[in-house]
Amino acid sequence: MVKIGFIGLGTLGTAMAQRAMSLGHEVVGFNRSPKKAAALAGAGLQQATTVEAVCDADIVLSVLLDDAAVQEVLVDGFPFHDNPAAIHVSVSTISVPLVRDLARLHAERGQAFVSAPVFGRPDNIHAANAVIAVSGAPEAIARCHDVLANFGNVAVIGPDVGAANAVKMAGNFLMASAVQSLREALSLAEAAGGDRQQFIDIVTSALFPTPFYQRFGGLLAAQGGNAPALNPFANSARLIAQTSRDLSVATPLADALASALDHPIT
Repeated sequence: MVKIGFIGLGTLGTAMAQRAMSLGHEVVGFNRSPKKAAALAGAGLQQATTVEAVCDADIVLSVLLDDAAVQEVLVDGFPFHDNPAAIHVSVSTISVPLVRDLARLHAERGQAFVSAPVFGRPDNIHAANAVIAVSGAPEAIARCHDVLANFGNVAVIGPDVGAANAVKMAGNFLMASAVQSLREALSLAEAAGGDRQQFIDIVTSALFPTPFYQRFGGLLAAQGGNAPALNPFANSARLIAQTSRDLSVATPLADALASALDHPIT
């Protein structure tokens, strides 16, 4: 067993910490809101009072919300100074330039860094059937592979640390597109006198009989016609639009979706 540190104990970080503890790993965690870490103390979590205290673990997983949180906690306040042997695994869905900045900071200190964003919900983590997209140096991936495999299938993308984040954002872009298209299709069917739930039943049986469409279609059908847009993947749509510009890739649909989500039609 290894000592695993968690920086960030939101919904996903909590599930990963719980899973690691259930397998007998020693787990130390830090969260900017101490209550979330305290809630796990009874299950065996060692609650750290500073982010630096987490960084003496064998493997440190950062599970922060977004670019702003990663910039503040891990870039501006880089906490890994005292442990050159540590390996940092970034689980956050963040921009490619930011994950490359993190990799550079670690490389300057001779530290290992891996990007490993997760496809899956907390229940997938507990069932160990999430998919973890991993990129980084092969030797660094080898060091953390077995720990990441505790949470699901490890899909090695390649040596460029930004590759896994691009793959995660691309996947989230597909989901953002699906949610937005479902919402607009519902509005069209309803405007012509169709029933919201009946439309979703047709779509999820005849066209897209998948758990994703069934889950989000059901949520959208339950909303009233004037309800605000439900799209938890909106941020990824914006990130993929920005990333496509950074990489000089034409993604007109991503650009249009990002614009639509910034200025929703209700």
